[in-house]
Parts: sequence; C-alpha cells; structure tokens
Amino acid sequence: MHVVGLRILLNEQLTAMVSSQNLRGVGYMMLSGLVFVFNDVLLKLAMGGLPPYEVLALRGISGAFFALVFIWRSGGARIAPSQMGRPVFLRAGFECLAILTYIIALAHAPIGDVTAIFQTTPLLVFLGMVVIHREKTSLARLGLVVLGFAGALLVAQPGQGTVSPLVLLAFITTVFAALRDLAARQIPASVPALVSTLVLILTVLSGALACGLLFEKWEVPPLKIAGLAFAAGLFMMLGHHYTLLAYRTAAAQIIAPFYYSFMVFAVGFGYVVFGDVPNWLGVGGMVLIVVSGLLILTLDRRTATSEPEPSA
Repeated sequence: MHVVGLRILLNEQLTAMVSSQNLRGVGYMMLSGLVFVFNDVLLKLAMGGLPPYEVLALRGISGAFFALVFIWRSGGARIAPSQMGRPVFLRAGFECLAILTYIIALAHAPIGDVTAIFQTTPLLVFLGMVVIHREKTSLARLGLVVLGFAGALLVAQPGQGTVSPLVLLAFITTVFAALRDLAARQIPASVPALVSTLVLILTVLSGALACGLLFEKWEVPPLKIAGLAFAAGLFMMLGHHYTLLAYRTAAAQIIAPFYYSFMVFAVGFGYVVFGDVPNWLGVGGMVLIVVSGLLILTLDRRTATSEPEPSA
C-alpha cells in the first residue's frame, strides 16, 4: 500500500512539474512575441526621423553589443572557428535578406498588417520541408497552406489601394524567413544559440550598412531617435532569448500555437501607438492565417500520436 501511495504521489508531482514547465514555456513564447513587437514599434517610431537602413544599422550595433554581453555572462566569450559551419552562415544570410525587405514594409505599412503576413512563415517552412526534404504530406495540409496564403492576400489587399503596395514586400520577407528557419534546422546542437544569433546580427548589420551607403543619405541621429534604435536592439536580443527559453522549457507542440500571439500584440500596439485599424477583410485574413496554422499543428499532433511506437 505504501509503495502504491508513493507511486501515485510521484506521478502527481511529475504531472504538476510537466504542467508547470509547459506553462512557463507558453509564458516565454508570449513574452517573446511581446518584446519582438516592442522592437518593431521602436523601429517604426525611429524611422519617422531617420532612413530605414540607418535605423537598422543602429539597431544592429546595439544588438551586437547586447549579444556580446550575453555571451560573456554565459561564460562563452571564446568563439571557436569550428562552430562557424555553413548552416550558421546560411541562416544569417537569409535573415539579412528577410530584414532588409521587412524594414521597408514596416516603414510604409501598418505594423499589424506586416506582422500578419509574416505569420505565414511557418506555412512556408512546411512547404519547404515537403519540397526540399521530400517529407510526406497530405492534400488536407496543402489545402490549409493555401488557406493561410489566401488570408495573407486578404490582409495585403493588392490593387485595392487600402494599404501601401510596399506591404507586399512582407511576402518576400516570409520566403527568406522560411529559408532561414530551414537552414536553422541544420545547425548542430553543439553550436551555442547566442553565437549563431551574434553571427546573424553582424550579417544583418553589414547588409544594412551596404544598403544605406547605396540607397540612402545618412544624417547624424538625434539623441531620441538613437535611443529608440538602441532600445530596439535590446528588445531584439530579449526576443531571441525568450524564444530559446520557450523551446527549452516546454514541448514544441505545446508552445507553437502561441507563436500567433505576435499578431495580436502587433494589432494592439498598431492601434494604440499609430492609430492603425484593420478593415474587415484584413481581420478575416488574419483569422484565416491563424486557423490554417493551428489546424496544421493539430494534424501533425494527431499523426504523431497515431503512429505506432517502435518495438524494443
């Protein structure tokens, strides 16, 4: 009886611990979404006084500084050349291309619309796994991907004149972001996340400097604008940090649906800070994006649970 009681008690404690870990993971993911949106809000405010690529460069300097501080505090001040493999640089390169297009869309379109379109990135990652890695899929999943992109078109509303046509750059951003995530899957677990993030930040900074010199006339930033860009770099680093904590604390299937909290925060801050109000077509498109993503996650979870366990 004592053994049975002890076993029940241990099971209850284990269940409570797992539940607590999942809740913390969800909390980290939502906090990640919140600080990433803070980053976008600060960038958009800063671009009211400076050219987009100059703002991006200032944020990159700040982000690199905080990345180095995080690496130093974690005891990983020495970066071994062996850690700099091809996937690390591919991820950084695709992130650079994604950000260089994203910043222009963000400067000229409502933050909620740009974020909503960007939320189709996981759908493109799914397509990439099917096309590049030849993973098996079903017509239902492919149909849900199409549904998600239909939602993104409702948000962008091309040809209607309701939003800036530059919002369409967000679609290009999602392609590069999906390629970035596919490259990230190939990075060995032995590579510290902060090291990979530092390479990414420095690559984006180099791209911003190059585009700024080619396409913009830079000026001395006012102290307030420089402060906004510097704070954006901090929030960017915190976003990467909390995303990492989320995936290390809870199962990916638990926290993945909360990825879409980014959109909710973006629409809310877009209304409060910039007075952006999406029309009904845009709201419907956002709903389609969320529904398609969540249904794909549900199908994947059912597939995983229905597969027979390997025999011992």
